[in-house]
Amino acid sequence: MEKVKRLDYVDVCKWLGISLVIFGHIKMPGEVLQWIYAFHMPLFFVLSGYTYRAQRIDKEFLMKKIKTIYVPFLLFALIFCRGEMSSWAYIAYGSRNALDMAGTYTVLWFLPCFFAAVLVFSLLMNIGNRSKHKVWILAAGVAVMLVGAKACEMLKGGQPMIAKYGYPLNFDMALVGAVFMVAGYYFRQMIDWINTQRQWLLIVTVVALFAVTGFTAFMNLPESLNPACAHVEMSVGAFGNWGLFFANALLMSMALIGLSVLVDKWVIRKNLLLFIGQNSLTILCVHGTILLAASKVLPKMGLVGVDDMSLMLQGIVSYVIVIAVSIPAILLIKRFVPNLVGK
Repeated sequence: MEKVKRLDYVDVCKWLGISLVIFGHIKMPGEVLQWIYAFHMPLFFVLSGYTYRAQRIDKEFLMKKIKTIYVPFLLFALIFCRGEMSSWAYIAYGSRNALDMAGTYTVLWFLPCFFAAVLVFSLLMNIGNRSKHKVWILAAGVAVMLVGAKACEMLKGGQPMIAKYGYPLNFDMALVGAVFMVAGYYFRQMIDWINTQRQWLLIVTVVALFAVTGFTAFMNLPESLNPACAHVEMSVGAFGNWGLFFANALLMSMALIGLSVLVDKWVIRKNLLLFIGQNSLTILCVHGTILLAASKVLPKMGLVGVDDMSLMLQGIVSYVIVIAVSIPAILLIKRFVPNLVGK
């Protein structure tokens, strides 16, 4: 299979995305978390659709996705779980609830969800690419996926077993993720067009999108969400107002992609940013352990305040620790246990 050249600005955007994931798992002011959770996980689905290229769904395709997404999920989940036999079954089931029951990191929910979303999205794109009415087929597919996701939400409310265990591979959220992938596919065309115009148009677009979402992200108030969540959280389907959820996630994703294009143009030395972006999936899997260790270190550094400024400072220091520890961890994993990262 021909190797596709990476887009540096997409890796820059992945760096921004994984940075927000890390900050989202640190004790931060509520307003900051509400803003981050409004879009940070949908961004990764959008970027996947953004970089999509036509390919057949065959044995080679399936094996590649299993090797690069599902196998790393299984291995990391097993490493961090309690080690009980029952944990294996919960991990294989792959839902966020099941991962919690397995005693492993629930942040790993994203990987089986992403795996299922990629398959759904790729199937839809294959059908669309074979038709003269691709736009209509994709639009119909999006409608079906949204109805399916809503039906899953309603069914979960009436079925105790589903409410307890969730859907296999977080399939309900995979349908939502596939919708974001379709959006990302069209975002590529929009960004490419804006990028061919004068640079000021891209700057104005990014500033306008940040201004709009900086306001609308706080319209989806916590009281409109699942009582168990104080903010939007895709992993448990706490969307609040669905219209606001999708609008915020899509507009902010577009803003961050545009910002990444500008960073790629303006920043000359960005090797560290690219490295982090290229290895964002590994950082997603290991940052929980590093943050746990960092939480023990911060008090010894005198960082114990609970006011907003102290929390922000602690967050920044924790982020630096995560990145500093992740880099050698990534290099060691690639050298000695490449299967952990799908190599």
